Amino acid sequence: MSTIDFLASLLKMISALAVVLGVMLAGLWAVRKFMNKTGSRVDSGQMIRVLSTRCLGPKSSILLLDVLGSVIVVGVSGGRMSLLTTITDEDSLERLRSTGPGEIEAQPFLDPISLYKRKLKTLSLVGGQGEPK
Repeated sequence: MSTIDFLASLLKMISALAVVLGVMLAGLWAVRKFMNKTGSRVDSGQMIRVLSTRCLGPKSSILLLDVLGSVIVVGVSGGRMSLLTTITDEDSLERLRSTGPGEIEAQPFLDPISLYKRKLKTLSLVGGQGEPK
């Protein structure tokens, strides 16, 4: 295979990839534009806000929701949602309101990372510092 044939094949492959990516991006743009016009975001997140989510297992989690100023706790399992409780304690509500908008959502993601860091530190201290195992 000569260099000219190789460059021609490479150019065809790159142009075909560009066409495919262009069609995909145009389709994504069209879907987003259609979804915005149909009113999929009626309240734009102002009436119902997810304050926090905690995963309990493969298909179960607990959500802390702010619905029109009321804070409720909802359990989600499989295809079911059930109301667990409504938070009415003023101290708890004040603590939730004083927390910044990104601080509550970041907590479930950071907890496992800090847990693994602590486990690694304890393993390295036990194995590396000469302490008995």
